[in-house]
Amino acid sequence: MVLTIEEIKKLAKPVTSVDDKRNYNNIIKLVNELVVDDVEDELNERRLRFVVMSLFQIMKKLFIRGDLTVKAGAKIEAKQFSQWCRKMYVTCKSKLLMVISSVRVESSLVLDALDVYMQLLEMESEHFASKKDAPYFPNKTLRKLIIALWECNIGDSEQDKSTGVSINPVVTEFVEKYYKSYADIQFYFQSELNDLLETEKPTFATISGMGKWLAVVNHDNHCCVGDQDLDVFVANPPQIVENDSKYKSNLEKNWLVLLSGQLSLPQYKTILLVLHKRLIPHFHTPTRLMDFLTDSYDLQSSQDGSDSVIPLLALNGLFELMLRFNLEYPNFYLKLYQLITPNLMHVKYRARFFRLLDTFLASTHLSAHLIASFIKRLARLTLSSSPAAIVSVIPFVYNLLRKHPSCMSMLHNPLFLTDPFMTPEQAASLKKLKSEYVDPFDAKEVNPESTHALDSSLWELATLMDHYHPNVATLAKIFAQPFRKLNYNMEDFLDWSYDSLLAAETSRRLKVLPTLEFEKFDELFAGQSEQNAYLTGTYW
Repeated sequence: MVLTIEEIKKLAKPVTSVDDKRNYNNIIKLVNELVVDDVEDELNERRLRFVVMSLFQIMKKLFIRGDLTVKAGAKIEAKQFSQWCRKMYVTCKSKLLMVISSVRVESSLVLDALDVYMQLLEMESEHFASKKDAPYFPNKTLRKLIIALWECNIGDSEQDKSTGVSINPVVTEFVEKYYKSYADIQFYFQSELNDLLETEKPTFATISGMGKWLAVVNHDNHCCVGDQDLDVFVANPPQIVENDSKYKSNLEKNWLVLLSGQLSLPQYKTILLVLHKRLIPHFHTPTRLMDFLTDSYDLQSSQDGSDSVIPLLALNGLFELMLRFNLEYPNFYLKLYQLITPNLMHVKYRARFFRLLDTFLASTHLSAHLIASFIKRLARLTLSSSPAAIVSVIPFVYNLLRKHPSCMSMLHNPLFLTDPFMTPEQAASLKKLKSEYVDPFDAKEVNPESTHALDSSLWELATLMDHYHPNVATLAKIFAQPFRKLNYNMEDFLDWSYDSLLAAETSRRLKVLPTLEFEKFDELFAGQSEQNAYLTGTYW
């Protein structure tokens, strides 16, 4: 039998207003009424919400009256009664968790159940402590909530398709209202989840689980961060909450376990984008990320090329480990060279890649053959790239040539320079040499040390001087002039797009208006007889 709202009021009021234990049997009826059924019906949802709030008021009264605490030295009847009340309380919590985990549509009922559950957790910390004012946090209660959150799957909007982060409204509510704001919630959440992952990894280390995990931790409000002054949720939490080292240890373990589980492509991208800022600073031993980063960096692209950006995004974290933690990765530049493909010129992370590439190739200790291969490969890609990508490559190549003068022979090879004082035989020999020139660069070679790029020329840049886009053509002419500029600031060129180039060109003020010559005609086909004025074979 389904109770109406008026009937629920009649059952709840005697329990909350009168301290008469004969009315406590009403609790059983109200708990049994909390069954998730047809939440989409507005009237039924309102009725269930009323049941939830009524049970909350009842449990609150039980805490205040001390009915949930088994007192030492009490009579058997009193102990049995307290145990019965405790059983009703546990059943009520289970019902709330059932609402959180089983409702499949967006409903305020679930959010109300979450808020009630957290308030009950707060009251437990005060009344279930071993003695009055003793430090206590009901971590097992929080543990059951974590399980319910991981089981919660509302509708089709479980994850953002572009990031793989869960947009589950219940998880979002928990994170924004509780997790981000309270240090003790963060500490015990990581502690309990760590234990759950050790015992039930297959259940939690899934694509859906990673989505929820990213929603929980992908922010800067961690309690271990020095400038974060977070509150505590319970009145008197244990002192271990202040142990930043323990928190970091649990956070690190949880990250590593979940990274070893199932990941979607958008989640891969999201993790690699935030890894150097939001993972490494919170790790005791960031070198434990080596396996994940090297696997990401070595990832073979699929046929459709959808995952080709993952190795690119892994660069930052991998280089951070190489620079700060002495990670040895001997094939780094080999793999880096292989990442320079035509797809690179069209991905949205192109600017990020060039910033990193500028850092990787800055060392003057790198061999000339290696640098020349990178220069030549980038120059070759400009032949089929968009103007926005070419505008990024030209100053980048200029800076590399300035840093590595040994590669200047690719622009001015002494063997091909014309001498005004050369003999006719030398001139003829030079002409023959130029006519028989074959580019020695091996574009298919994967090892940058073996491409013969240093023996080649940058004829690709010469072709750019006649590019159809005026900005590209003007910029490419820097290679035909003396290298007087020390270097270009790459930030001025990385964020250009075709739209911005077009807007800049159309808004540019011309110093001299272009001269247009035209011949004025009085008729369409001037100078032709009328019978020859029509196109041959065309009937009008």
